[in-house]
Amino acid sequence: MLKSIVSAVGAALRAVFALAGGVLSVPGRLAAALFGGGSAPPAEDTPAVQDLVARLAAADAEEQDNWKRIADAIWHWCVESLIADGPVAVPSWLPRPVKAWLPGLTANEAETIVSAEKQAIQAHVRGLYGLPGVRKVQTLAPVKEWAPEPAQRQPAPVFAVDATCEAARRPA
Repeated sequence: MLKSIVSAVGAALRAVFALAGGVLSVPGRLAAALFGGGSAPPAEDTPAVQDLVARLAAADAEEQDNWKRIADAIWHWCVESLIADGPVAVPSWLPRPVKAWLPGLTANEAETIVSAEKQAIQAHVRGLYGLPGVRKVQTLAPVKEWAPEPAQRQPAPVFAVDATCEAARRPA
């Protein structure tokens, strides 16, 4: 009992002296700051800070690798779905929002994703900026099969039109 009382009194005295030392040092620090003195910043970080910086850099690199892996999986899913003429199975390891988004994409959106750069796909999935013509990552109603596209979506090439006109101009 006596030991705890002496310990409490000692802790109180240490706190009072620390406070008094801090208050008494304020004028000296102010004068040093006015005349250009003061403490210099440390030449290099402590080992604990260096370790923390290294761990944060490793975590950031791991996160970037994860986003690259997700973008690659999305690109491959779109390619496989375009080849199959409809949505294929979504990889089970993808994040839930992506798994709820991919099956609802249209063929045009899949073509846009396949044509985009991987960094653009990453940015779209992360919500940093969107790919034009592709809906944001959200829960979409799954599409069972894509609507068939017309066989000829673009006008005939110029050489085909010229050949037709040339044949019409020849005398029979």
